[in-house]
Amino acid sequence: MPIINRPMLLPLALVCVAGWAAAQTAILRPDGSPPEDPVLRAEAVRLLERANRVSIPAVWPANEMTLRFHVTSPAPGDPYDGEYVSSSGGAGLRRQHWHYGAYDHTLIRNGQRVSETGPRGLPTAAMTLLPQLAPIYLIRFDNQDVIRSIRDAAEDARCIQFDTISGDRLQPNEICVDPRNGWLLSVRTGDTLTRNSSFFPFQGAFFPGHIERWSAGRKVIEIEETLVPKNDYPEDYFTVPENSTIYICQQFRRAFEVNTPQPPAGSSIQINDIRLQGLIDASGRVIGLRPLDSARPDLNEEAVKLVSTWTYQPATCDGKPVIWGSTFTVEFKGR
Repeated sequence: MPIINRPMLLPLALVCVAGWAAAQTAILRPDGSPPEDPVLRAEAVRLLERANRVSIPAVWPANEMTLRFHVTSPAPGDPYDGEYVSSSGGAGLRRQHWHYGAYDHTLIRNGQRVSETGPRGLPTAAMTLLPQLAPIYLIRFDNQDVIRSIRDAAEDARCIQFDTISGDRLQPNEICVDPRNGWLLSVRTGDTLTRNSSFFPFQGAFFPGHIERWSAGRKVIEIEETLVPKNDYPEDYFTVPENSTIYICQQFRRAFEVNTPQPPAGSSIQINDIRLQGLIDASGRVIGLRPLDSARPDLNEEAVKLVSTWTYQPATCDGKPVIWGSTFTVEFKGR
């Protein structure tokens, strides 16, 4: 089930952060899954495609997006609240500012030139979620998704229940839409839930003014979002200093796995994915690991210890090895 979003720019010459799938839990696939009703699937696709259509403007003007976010249980040393502002002045002009505790970072892109101020390296786990959830979290069905039912729910919502089947995994999911306006109200994939509300218009589309992400029944983050057309920026707002030494990589090649063992399987049908954020250094070693939102925190330490042994052929920028930020998934089958 591919995920569609509008990613934020990260420090391009420093760290590239790979995407990660949302759900953390599934069960082993039973041998005899019921067949899918093609009429039911056509209706599910119609509902979801309408939700995607009303969530994407035909044209993106110069604009400014502000996200004020609250983390329910921040990591030790991190604050509860932060802010992210993304300013677009048109083609090739972008200014981003993150403020979250000690992390105060500004990134400016003007054509092929880039400058940044503030700390370098990976953003916190909370800030990693922002580009996934805003301006809106969208998905589409693919051939791994089997539609099971469509039901009317409370508060004027129609909800699509479907399974994602991949190999020996079966993951139950649900998407709820507003049948009158077409808004995407919620997406539940496994034990991960994204909720959208307080929709507002923007260039013929609609975006949520309030966004929540839940994991394993607990709220992880909530976001207040505004997005407005804007072209009255100060004259030097997107100016990159002449002495900036940061550049956009012209020929990037990602890191490749060399040795990435998974833990042995247990005896139950449960599958738990533990996601870690970290860096693959220029020698191919994994460093700086920290857990993301985990449904099974008791498995975090074991996952960190395992991934610390993984090795990669390092990423390259214009043929030279570079540090690459990534998310690593450890699959605990039967645990």
